Amino acid sequence: MVCPLPRWFLLCSKLIAGTAVSVLQAYAFLGIAWLYDIQAPLMGYVWILPALLLSGMMLGALGLLLSSFIKQLENFAGVMNFVIFPLFFMSTALYPLWKIKESSEMLFTLAQYNPFSQAVELIRFALYEQLNLQALLFTAVAFLIFMSAAIVGYNPSRGMMVKKGGGG
Repeated sequence: MVCPLPRWFLLCSKLIAGTAVSVLQAYAFLGIAWLYDIQAPLMGYVWILPALLLSGMMLGALGLLLSSFIKQLENFAGVMNFVIFPLFFMSTALYPLWKIKESSEMLFTLAQYNPFSQAVELIRFALYEQLNLQALLFTAVAFLIFMSAAIVGYNPSRGMMVKKGGGG
């Protein structure tokens, strides 16, 4: 990256732009769901905005972190199979946490500490005008960790490029 702006600024700008697009897509999906008579409380659509922003920032920062390791587009399939899919399927996006606990204690523990689960729970509670403080704190801390690691990963003097012989 060659630019007079600092790398952290470029990464944060990319993250904010991606999050803005994902929030618009989420509201479009909620609008389509509304047309099919799947409705939440009206204030839930307001409450969900900060949850979508924080979740989008956290997941986008995870994507930036992963991209600092991936140097070829062909390697993305491996990331999908071994990182993103397991995180998704071990999250509460498909089944609620209490239902996972009924089937497997180990899966429950993994799902409980999964960043995807915490983002889903934050959004799920916000849509029904409730604050899940644990999910909020977990998602915020995960965002800070992922973003900090991504900024370090994209720094040519300290990041992943030095380890692969690409920086100088």
